[in-house]
Amino acid sequence: MTIYLHRNDLPDGLDLGACIAIDTETMGLDPRRDRVCLVQLSAGDGHAHLVQIAKGQTSAPNLERMLT
Repeated sequence: MTIYLHRNDLPDGLDLGACIAIDTETMGLDPRRDRVCLVQLSAGDGHAHLVQIAKGQTSAPNLERMLT
């Protein structure tokens, strides 16, 4: 497996296809209080894209576009 670490957002133009697996890591168990710190995505092709979300970050346009 190849792991790609991205900080703050996915790179421009990344296309993982129509079906992807997503996992998130948070700083705790209460989603109203504890922020998302990492989003992991894979198309099942042996590659994993990890997006590290910075403290205070409020937007990740490429990640948001892919999830829409």
